[in-house]
Amino acid sequence: MSFPTQLTFLRILLAPVFYVLFAIVEPTPYVWAAVVVILGALSDWYDGYFARSWKITTPFGAFLDPLADKFLTSAAFIAFASRGFIPEWTVAIIIARDVYVTLFRVLASSIDQPIKTSSLAKYKTFFQMTFICYVIFGVLLTSGTFGILAIAFGTSMMNESLLYWIVFGITMLTLVTAVQYTYENADV
Repeated sequence: MSFPTQLTFLRILLAPVFYVLFAIVEPTPYVWAAVVVILGALSDWYDGYFARSWKITTPFGAFLDPLADKFLTSAAFIAFASRGFIPEWTVAIIIARDVYVTLFRVLASSIDQPIKTSSLAKYKTFFQMTFICYVIFGVLLTSGTFGILAIAFGTSMMNESLLYWIVFGITMLTLVTAVQYTYENADV
C-alpha cells in the first residue's frame, strides 16, 4: 500500500477517535480532539500532494480520498450536533448527500464511468474542514485553555446564531454539489 493511501486510511481511523474525544470522553480533552482533527485535515492535503508528485495516483485512491473526507467531516458534524453546537437536521442532510454521492460513485465505477470530484465539491470540503477547525478553535478558547480574554472571544465565536448560519450555508452548498453531481453525470 502506497504512502498516500496510508495517509488516507489514517484519516478514516482518526474519524472515530475524534468523535470519542469530542463527544464522549468527559471532561472533554479539546486539545487532543483538535490535534486529531488537524492531523486528519493535513492528511487530506498531503495524501493528494504525494500521490500526484510521486505519480502514484490510482482509481482506488481517487475513490478512497473523498470517502475518508466524508468519514472525518461526518464524525465532526455528529459530534458538534451531540454537543448542541449545530442543528441535527443539517448533519442529516450533509450525511445523506455524502451517502448518495458515494453510492453514485460506486454505481458509476461499476459501469466503468468514474466520476471526478468537481471544483465546487472540493470547495465544499474545504469549507467543511475550515468550519470544523473554527468550531474546535472556538471551543478551545471558551474552555479557558488560553485565559480569560480568550474565553470572551471564544464565546463570541461560538454564538449560536452565527454557527447556525454558517452551517446552514455549508449545508446548502452541500446540497448544490449533490445536484451538480447528478446533473453533470446524468448519463450514468
